[in-house]
Order: sequence, then C-alpha cells, then structure tokens
Amino acid sequence: MTAPDPHSPAPPVIDVRGAHKSFGTVTAVAGVDLTIPRGQVAALLGVNGAGKTTLIDLALGLQHPTHGSARLFGLAPRDAIRRGLVGVVHQSGALLPDYTVDRTLRLFAATHTRSLDLDALLDLTALTGLARRRVGRLSGGERQRLRLALALLPDPDLLILDEPTAGMDAVARRAFWALMRDQADEGRTIVFATHYLAEAQDFAERTIIMSDGRVLRDGPTDEIRAETRTRRLSIHLPRTSRPDAEAALTRLADSPSWRVRWDDEETPGSSPDALVSVEGRDLDDAARALLAIPGAHDLHLTTATLEDAFAALVQTQE
Repeated sequence: MTAPDPHSPAPPVIDVRGAHKSFGTVTAVAGVDLTIPRGQVAALLGVNGAGKTTLIDLALGLQHPTHGSARLFGLAPRDAIRRGLVGVVHQSGALLPDYTVDRTLRLFAATHTRSLDLDALLDLTALTGLARRRVGRLSGGERQRLRLALALLPDPDLLILDEPTAGMDAVARRAFWALMRDQADEGRTIVFATHYLAEAQDFAERTIIMSDGRVLRDGPTDEIRAETRTRRLSIHLPRTSRPDAEAALTRLADSPSWRVRWDDEETPGSSPDALVSVEGRDLDDAARALLAIPGAHDLHLTTATLEDAFAALVQTQE
C-alpha cells in the first residue's frame, strides 16, 4: 500500500455525495451532497419528515444509501466510529435501565481503545451526583446528558447530535450549549439537528435547511438569517391617532408583505395608548413616520431571526 502523502490536504470530516435513500415508494433523502470541514459547527434544520435524521444515519453508516456514498474522515463511517473519531448523541437510544450511570460509562469505556477519565467526564457532564443512580430513574434531560457523556468517552474529533436537548428544561439546555461551546473551542467538529431554531442561531456558524429530502439552503447562519430582510417594529401611539398612522403606513408600504397589528381593545381603565406592531421589510421609514405622530413613544425595532428565515424558505416550497 502506498503511504499517504503528508502534504496532501486532510479529507473532510463528513463527505456525503449524491446520497439518495428510499423506503419503498417514499424518498427520504433525494440527492444530497454535504461536506463538513474540520472544526466547523453546523446546524441541520427541517420540519418533521424533511430527511434530517435519515441523512445523519447515512453519514454514520447506520443505513446504506440507495444511491451515493458517505465517508467520515475519508473512511467508511463504521471504520471511523470504531477508531473513536466520532461521538453521537441520538434523540433516543438503547440505555440499560437497570445499570447505574457509572456502570454504564465503564461498560462503554471497555469497548474503546482510549477513553477520557470517567470522573472528569462525570463532572464535565454534571452527572457526578447521579453516578450511582439507575438509568431507569433518570429524567429525560438527565438521560441526554448521559448520552453526551457516552459520546465524549473516546475523545472524538467529531460530535453528531440529533435533537440533543430533547427533554431538557431551559436551564439544562443553556448548560448543554455552554459545554458545546467549550468543545468547539477545543477544535471538535460539531453537527447537530434541532427543532429549537434559537439554538442554531446562537451556536451554529453554518446552517443547512432541508425540505422533502433535499438541501433547500446551505450557508453561513448570519447570511441566511439576513436574507429575509424581515424586521419587526413596535411602538405605542395614542388610540386617537390610528387613522393618521394607518394613512402613513399605507403611503409608505410598497409591498403587501407588511403586516400591521393594533392592540387597542377598549377595556375599563385601559391606557389611552395602543401598541402597534409592524412586520416586514425596510421599516426605517415606517419608524420615522410613526415617531412623528404626537404622543408616540417606546419604539422598538428588531432584525429578523433565523426562525423568520426558516419559515420564509419552507413556505416557498409549499
């Protein structure tokens, strides 16, 4: 066998080419190409049935593509996993309910040629206090932390996370992503699928949006977020100024995509003000016009979120 050229570039961490996967007459993945370089943090988004989990399974070698190929670190997926290069957190997975947390970790550690120190790993994943607890008595969020500990056991270069914070409360999710930021800072490549779009917006440098088994959009998260140009404006106006405000917005709006909502229901003892919300593109002129109305106050203007961009892209496919 020819020795590898030490000067040749390293292969991508994930390299999926022309992947198709069908289940009978149902196509779950339809011609997907996906390349993830070392050190990148990427989010995989899509509605239920978009093909995210199937694509992850193909990348991991858990399923074979009907057509196409998948490689991890230039290797067959199962070879890369056997070498401890890959750690996986599934949304669900086989855990032995009668085993304790520490016994579960020792069992899996014995299957790896190298593993992290178990005490340090328990501390890292906030499981030290649960080490003697049986898995069957763990909450959903605690089980996810155990799955993360199992994924980190071989000290992998790649973490693949499928709905990793499912079952976690807000505090646990925040702690989880703080840990993931530390892992990314250490140079691990992280690819995760999530239904919490705020997680992708806050954590992923790259976002891949899937729909009907295809990649609908793939690019830097900030660029995808900015593409919709959707913004939100809210301002308090005197109720009596509604005709003037509506006239101003009508003159300015050059697109029916503007959405205006008035919260001006009359109730006993209610404020003489109404809260006006406007959503759409290019709202700077609208903000100036509404601020010019006597009595206007408390203007808030926010930019689009990744959720706005996701909704806009998916809706174009419907």
